[in-house]
Amino acid sequence: MEELFALQQQLAEIQETSTKYKLSDRIIIDLIEKLVKEYDLKVYHSTDGQSLVTPNQLSKEIHQLILSNKRVAVNQLPDILGIGFDKIEGQIEKDSNGWDVVRMHDEMMSHDYILSVCEEINEDLQQKSIISLQEIMQKYALPMQFVKKYILEQVGTVIQGVCNEDKLTTVTYLEIITAKICGILRATLSPISFLKLNKDLEIQNSQKICEQLLISKQLDGKIISGQYVSSRFLQNQEASVKAFFEQNSYVEYDKLNSQFFIQKPKEYLKQMFKDNVIFLDTCGFSKDALISKQDQIQELLINEGHTNLQEILPVILSDQDIETLFSLMQLNNCEYANFMIYHKPFLDNLALAFKDKIIEQIYQNPQKLIEQQQNQEEAPQDIQASAGGFTNKKPKKQQQVQKKKQQNKQELFSNKEITDLLTQKKLVEYNDCIDELFQFLQPRLYTLYEQIKIELFESKKSASSQVIQEIQKKIEDMAIGLLITQRSLQKIQQECHEVNTKVLVDNCLFGYRLLVENLVVITCKKYNIQLPQNLFADPNHPSVVNGQINFGLSKSGRVFLNKVALGEAILFLPKEQQKALKETMELYTKKSLDILSQNQFFDAFNLKVNLDKKNDRNLLLFIKHHCKEYIKQRQNEIFDEQVFNQIILTMLTDLGLYFIGNYDQHFYSAIKQVVYELQSDKQIKTLVNNIINSINQQLEITAESKELIELLKLL
Repeated sequence: MEELFALQQQLAEIQETSTKYKLSDRIIIDLIEKLVKEYDLKVYHSTDGQSLVTPNQLSKEIHQLILSNKRVAVNQLPDILGIGFDKIEGQIEKDSNGWDVVRMHDEMMSHDYILSVCEEINEDLQQKSIISLQEIMQKYALPMQFVKKYILEQVGTVIQGVCNEDKLTTVTYLEIITAKICGILRATLSPISFLKLNKDLEIQNSQKICEQLLISKQLDGKIISGQYVSSRFLQNQEASVKAFFEQNSYVEYDKLNSQFFIQKPKEYLKQMFKDNVIFLDTCGFSKDALISKQDQIQELLINEGHTNLQEILPVILSDQDIETLFSLMQLNNCEYANFMIYHKPFLDNLALAFKDKIIEQIYQNPQKLIEQQQNQEEAPQDIQASAGGFTNKKPKKQQQVQKKKQQNKQELFSNKEITDLLTQKKLVEYNDCIDELFQFLQPRLYTLYEQIKIELFESKKSASSQVIQEIQKKIEDMAIGLLITQRSLQKIQQECHEVNTKVLVDNCLFGYRLLVENLVVITCKKYNIQLPQNLFADPNHPSVVNGQINFGLSKSGRVFLNKVALGEAILFLPKEQQKALKETMELYTKKSLDILSQNQFFDAFNLKVNLDKKNDRNLLLFIKHHCKEYIKQRQNEIFDEQVFNQIILTMLTDLGLYFIGNYDQHFYSAIKQVVYELQSDKQIKTLVNNIINSINQQLEITAESKELIELLKLL
């Protein structure tokens, strides 16, 4: 070893000499290799191969680096020292136990570093009074295990505080929190939840602190269901409940339980309010308030006709609660369904609005005269069968089908038709037309229908002469319309050679047939003749509904199933009427337009048909007035084709012409041609032609239509 030290000293002296005496790198390398080989010297090569270091020197450098930096990542040492990671890792494992340092995973830190961290934590703790261990972990990037082992061992020395579960607090923190909780609970006017206290104060043991305050008599109250309730609140409880009940007319059971901590709400309310409370499913309701609501509802029914209970009673009431309260109300003369209340006179008044419609419906379906009479004759037989000591019970399925038919029979008008008429007459608002209204209105409409039918048509043995006169007047109006149409057709066939009159002629011929059918029905009514039911057409069939003819003053549809059925029905009539109608049907088959030219035809049915100038003029004025009213109602839709059709119809009456018919597209197309051909005013003729072309091509109609309206003075 002495020789080794001598060589090292000699090497050092050589290196300190001037450069001209220095050894070459090769000689130095050979010397180092000889020392390593002969004297078992251990050295580490640097990663760049330019230097060597002994293990002792490497250990010193690592230790010194940790002490100077306080916290060093092991994976950074190879870059700093220039030595391979394996050599450094091995040296740390060998010598770190004597270095007074701590290794945490891949980091080395000195005890001075740990003490400095503890001092920082102590400073924060004194300022905040509480620090969570999680916060320490995140701030210093330390694992929980390290914090508990090295940081918490300084609590009470470097860190002036105490560890409470997963938090560090100052010694006075518990006293501060206790004082805060005591102040909050003393000041509260209502029950307060410990969960809310824990959240607001960021603690977990507010209830335990409250229990200690109650034991020490610093608080005066009770802990009920996880909440603190002060004695002052309990003293004011009765006054609060009473005030709420008097102000709102009700108090909920849940509210009494959750806010006032009353365990038996019904018994409490009964004791407080005696007999002035109604116990519903969800709340107690004031009897005095019920009487007041009852008076309010009665007044609304008288003034407005209907009301919604849900809008009058408190919103917190359940559906069952509302039903219960309604059953306790003593409301007179009303109907109720699904919280809607209707005044019966109001419903009756709405039903009366359909009187004209019902009469018109009866007139358009005169075959119901015979059906009704047959039903009346069958009814006594049913009564006799029941009185005979037995009942003819029908199968259950048949009863259901019959019941369904009866329901359909009672719906004379669809809900949409009811809505349209009532809103048009401004009897109700559109939003008021709901199912409950229809539910009560439909039976009333059917009852009114039966009453009107009895008044107009029904008599057990003989028909009402007044009703027959009204129907006869209706038929006479149809005849007037046909005569004017017949005259108009003759005129245009003479003057309008380019107009296709087929549609107008077909409508006129079909009008003759409808006139014959109605004459058959009224004759049967006069003479109490029963016709087979299989001869009649279904009045609701689309072909009947869509095939109705407008006669000017009235509309009428097909009564009998077909022309063959009509012929069979004629055979049931007296000879005079039978003969007149047979001759008429022969002319109809030949498509003759002279059916009504013979006066004996009118005499056979006591018809007063006289197409003088007055009757002619009155019908044309009626048609023109009807068209004007339609245009006025839709003057903002003046570009609509239907409005323009009414304009054309008005111009037709100005020309002294009128045609009965089904007012469809083919009809209006034909009368447009007639107006165009007969119009003498070239300006109007040009405007009409332009507007017709615009409508056909679906183009925008500009000022021309307004100019035409101004010329016609319709608005």
